[in-house]
Amino acid sequence: MPDTYPQPNEIVITRTEVLRSPALYQDELEVVEYEGCRGRRFSGTHIKDMFIPLFYKAAKYMPYPLAMTPIYMLIGLARLLYPFKQNSLRQTCEYVTQIAAGRGIKHDPRKLYNQFLSNVRTIFGLYMRLYRKGAGAVQQRVIIRAEDAAMVERLRNEHGGVLFNIPHNVGSAFSGMKLNMTWPTLLVARNPSTIARSKVALEFFSAMQVRILMVRGGSPVELSRAMFSALKEKYVIATTLDNMDHTERGVQASIFGLTRGFNPWAAKVAVKRQVPLLPVYFRSVGKEIHAVFGEPLITFSVEEAVQHYVSFFEKNIIEDPASWAYLGDRRWRKVLREASEQVDR
Repeated sequence: MPDTYPQPNEIVITRTEVLRSPALYQDELEVVEYEGCRGRRFSGTHIKDMFIPLFYKAAKYMPYPLAMTPIYMLIGLARLLYPFKQNSLRQTCEYVTQIAAGRGIKHDPRKLYNQFLSNVRTIFGLYMRLYRKGAGAVQQRVIIRAEDAAMVERLRNEHGGVLFNIPHNVGSAFSGMKLNMTWPTLLVARNPSTIARSKVALEFFSAMQVRILMVRGGSPVELSRAMFSALKEKYVIATTLDNMDHTERGVQASIFGLTRGFNPWAAKVAVKRQVPLLPVYFRSVGKEIHAVFGEPLITFSVEEAVQHYVSFFEKNIIEDPASWAYLGDRRWRKVLREASEQVDR
C-alpha cells in the first residue's frame, strides 16, 4: 500500500519490479512504487527516499570517515536547532517528558533530544561497519542476557515457535542479526515504499544474514500462510507492531492514557496457532543495544494480546524514550501531545 493514498484528479505513475534476494523468505518480492501523490515532497518518507540510497552508495564506495561525514553534519545541525520552539523533535521530547513526569520518571527534554540523535548516529555507524566488515564484526554490540535466551529456547521447544512483539526502536532492525545468531529468526516488516530503498534494505538484510518477510501491499492470506509455515519450523518471528491503525480493522488499546487502534494481524496469528507473544524493547546504551524482554503470553483473546504488548511498549517508551525511533514520527507526536495535555489537567 502507498504511504499516501492518491486523491481524485491526481496523476499517479506506478512502477513495478520483482526483486530477488537470499534474504527474502519467499525468494522474491514484487515492489509497486507510487509517485506523484500530494504532500510527499517534504515528508519524512520523501526525505528517506532520497537519503537512504545515497547513504548506501557512500557505505559501498567511500572510506568510512568520509562516508560518515554527512551523518555527523546532519546530526550536528539538528543539535543546533534545539533552541527553536517550532522544532518538532524538541516538542515531542517535551511531551514525553511531561508524560513520564506524571508517572514519577524524570527526563530532561534537551538531554533526551541529544541522546536520540546520538543513538541515530551510532546505528548508522554500525550499519556502515556491518556492510563493510560483515555480521561477525558487529554482532557483539547487541546484548541478549543468557537467562532471556534460555527462556526463548524453552518457549520454542514447548510451543513450536515464538512471536516477538517489537516497537520501532532505533536499533531494532539491526538487532535482527543477533536474534538470528541466537535462534532461527524471521523478520516480518513492511518493505520501503520505493524500489531503490527496497533494494538497499535487502542488501543490508543479506549482510545481517537474516530472513525477512516483506509485506507492503501483500495478501493477508499469503502472509498468514507464510507465518504459519515459519512457526511449524520453530522460527522466532519478529514483528514491529507500534503502528496505529485508524481503520475498522484496528483493535482498540490503551496507551499513554489514551485509546488508539492497532493492527491485530500478528495477534491473530498467535491466537490461531497458540504460540507465545513475547514483547521485546531494544535499548540503545552507548555503542551497544540491549534487548529487554517482557512476559510471554498465550491467549485466545486478540484484544488481550494487543493490549499486552502495547502496555509493554508504553512502559519502556516512558522509561527510555530516546531508543524509540517513532520519537521523530509526526503521527505519534500528535498522540504524545494529547497525552501530555491530559497530564497538565
